[in-house]
Amino acid sequence: MTDRVIDTSVLSPFARARRLEQLRDLTSDGKRMVTSSVMGEIRTGAADYPELNDVLDLPWIEPVRVDGLDELRAFAAYARQLGDDDKRNVGEASVLAYAEVHGCTAVIDDEVAVQVGRSRHVVVQRTLALVAQAIRGGLLSEGDAERLVDALMAGGGRYPCNGQELIVWLRGRKAL
Repeated sequence: MTDRVIDTSVLSPFARARRLEQLRDLTSDGKRMVTSSVMGEIRTGAADYPELNDVLDLPWIEPVRVDGLDELRAFAAYARQLGDDDKRNVGEASVLAYAEVHGCTAVIDDEVAVQVGRSRHVVVQRTLALVAQAIRGGLLSEGDAERLVDALMAGGGRYPCNGQELIVWLRGRKAL
């Protein structure tokens, strides 16, 4: 069982691609949580991308707060490392702080946040790792995974490969 706290960088492409049910399925082996900071980013983004509103009422995502003393200490450290001058990294900092303090997995696609989290020994999982896990577990066929990645890219996701390149890319990293 893997409890996860999910960042905007993952939620947004799934919502914009209208694939939130697939995110639910890809993360069904544990609790799924979203920090209040991430929900704030989603609300803000919904002005430009109304499909983000679908995230706000998902019954399978538990909203969590980062307001305990240990969480706030961790948040401050992450905010310093990620740079919070323009308020762009508040969601990532809150996700990493929550994951660190509560021992759950941070699901983030932002490269800098992934590296900062790993440097502090947080378990970090990216979208393509979820996809690889689903292929290995028989939840997604290779073709379905390729189509999902292309849909997520059309929804604003940024990955090191497109759907057509996915299987070769995953095999090259020994993820399949």
